[in-house]
Amino acid sequence: MTQRRDFPYSSYKGGNIMHTPKTRSPLALLASITLFAFTLALPQTALAADKSLYQRLGGYDAVSAVVDDFAAKLFVDPVVGKRFFGMSDDSREGFRQKNKNLVCKVTGGPCKVISRSAKVTHGGLGIKASEFNIVVQHLVDTLNKFNVPDKEHKELLAIIGSLRPDIVEVEDE
Repeated sequence: MTQRRDFPYSSYKGGNIMHTPKTRSPLALLASITLFAFTLALPQTALAADKSLYQRLGGYDAVSAVVDDFAAKLFVDPVVGKRFFGMSDDSREGFRQKNKNLVCKVTGGPCKVISRSAKVTHGGLGIKASEFNIVVQHLVDTLNKFNVPDKEHKELLAIIGSLRPDIVEVEDE
């Protein structure tokens, strides 16, 4: 068996890298055990603080349910619903999926964004500030319906609010 110099903690054999543990010093072992014990002793709230917004929202199924409810409100709204006039069921499903992926990604989830940037997507549509506010209100109503906690509610709205300059082209008078 030949020791590879670029993998000092591994041995090379037949194309596979096999990890061969080195002996650890008693001090390193004590530090590892102490760190592990400290982690177990942490209150759940401290551990929850390390979770991403995506995890705290409930993961993909929760994001999916919120986006489905939110999109349904947009499609029937008397003002912003006009923006979706003529969309087929398939196009509406694509809209929902793109938004699920977007919310998943921007909240720290594993999804890939499958749409263009907000600026490109909304550019040239002449979206008014009042329309953006209607959309945000539908999101607020949906988050309330799903009893999203206040902290997560505010974090998600801050993310969505940061998109406003890329979406709104007309400030209402």
